[in-house]
Amino acid sequence: MSEVPHVIVCGAGLTGLTTAWQIRRSGIDVTVLEASDVVGGVMRTTHRDGYLVEQGPNSCMLTAELAALIEALELTPRLLRAAPQAQRRYIVRGGRALAVPASPFEMIRSPLFSVAAKLRVLAEPFIGRRTDVADESVAAFVRRRLGREPLTWAVDPFVSGVYAGDPEQLSVRHAFPRLAALEREHGSLVRGMIAAARHNRASPPNAASSGGRHTMISFADGMATLPLALVDDIGQANILRRSRVVAIARDDDGMVVTVERDGVRRTIRADAVVSTLPLHAFTQITLDDAADAARASLDAIAYPPVVSLALGFRRADVAHPLDGFGCLVPSAENRRTLGVLFSSTLFEQRAPEGHVLLTCFLGGARQADIAMLDVDALVDVVQPELAALLGVTGAPKFVERTLWPQAIPQYNVGHDAAARAADAIEAIVPGLVVDGQFRRGVSVGDCVASGSMIAARTLALAQANADARVTQGERRPVHTPVSPAAVA
Repeated sequence: MSEVPHVIVCGAGLTGLTTAWQIRRSGIDVTVLEASDVVGGVMRTTHRDGYLVEQGPNSCMLTAELAALIEALELTPRLLRAAPQAQRRYIVRGGRALAVPASPFEMIRSPLFSVAAKLRVLAEPFIGRRTDVADESVAAFVRRRLGREPLTWAVDPFVSGVYAGDPEQLSVRHAFPRLAALEREHGSLVRGMIAAARHNRASPPNAASSGGRHTMISFADGMATLPLALVDDIGQANILRRSRVVAIARDDDGMVVTVERDGVRRTIRADAVVSTLPLHAFTQITLDDAADAARASLDAIAYPPVVSLALGFRRADVAHPLDGFGCLVPSAENRRTLGVLFSSTLFEQRAPEGHVLLTCFLGGARQADIAMLDVDALVDVVQPELAALLGVTGAPKFVERTLWPQAIPQYNVGHDAAARAADAIEAIVPGLVVDGQFRRGVSVGDCVASGSMIAARTLALAQANADARVTQGERRPVHTPVSPAAVA
């Protein structure tokens, strides 16, 4: 005999929804608990006054796992590939937006780096690999391998663009594992990149991404298309919104989750429980006392605030050609804008005819206070910087502010402790899986790949627990799907 297990997934962000979708496809009952009334986590899209505004990620890279998910959800007809100009990136130096060199020849000619810095980069293959196994910051790694200028004018702004973080604090092994692997496996970043280029030329094109290994995508109706499609496929009845997880426990019959909805608390039983919640939410859930002690390391992981400010201008009021992905601002420039995306350049129909949409990002680990300014104050901060860097004149015709008070987990030096703490909690509470962005990456592609991995290990755990009840003669009724009314 075998009983159909029931799994509860806490959190309806992209990782949680992908996890639930994979579990549901396997024929297992699944319930997703979401504290807010909105699904998709930070993947939210708004349409207003002819503008399409992404409140979270504006695009993503089309990985093999993501391509397979898009095909399974029948979203391919709605897929958009970024404009060719998106390959060009700008970085500010000396108050000027300079194109990032895209080839060794462009590197030699680029004013972004001095002659001394270029020679230092050329010497990188002759620098021995690090033998110390201790965790190393991104800044220390780049200074050691490439020198100070590449850190200041290339890596620093890139870190701000990905993590809104501080390269002096972020762990290279955890935040940029591929970079650390190049040194570990090839002894040199340059030699590693050459080897990767040769491998790519020798390999057949990635069929999943239609031959584009570095294809940047979105959807005609915005990035929220993906999580909304997942919800529809999982089943709206299996997504319980406004349902905050209060406690997770295990008793002789399995897992018990206490949920609060509209001030009323109820319990739901399951064979396995997955938390893909951000850690600042997970650490508020009551667990076993021993598990509470184990998760002390999780409290230390910072999620700095980030604000996204979407601004619409008349095209005639912007001097810059906006012929790229956007512009990143190194901290050495002493400006308050972390970066600007040329949103209406990347994808069509992001702004009305004759207008452009620029998306500015502020805050992060080093300027957290700026993110908390109101919309008028933010416009006052950003407008003179846009005027200096992109030649923007006149007031914006459209403004949309999105604040994420706790935005992106910081993979700082010592981040190994977080994974160890999660493993310890899972050992103390058998049937609980603690996973998500803090363990497996923050990009859209990372979240999709994580969901598949989390689902695989959760399915095995849930089926084992369900089978154990049958073996032991457990008489509790087989789970029936939970409706929103059940926790209302």
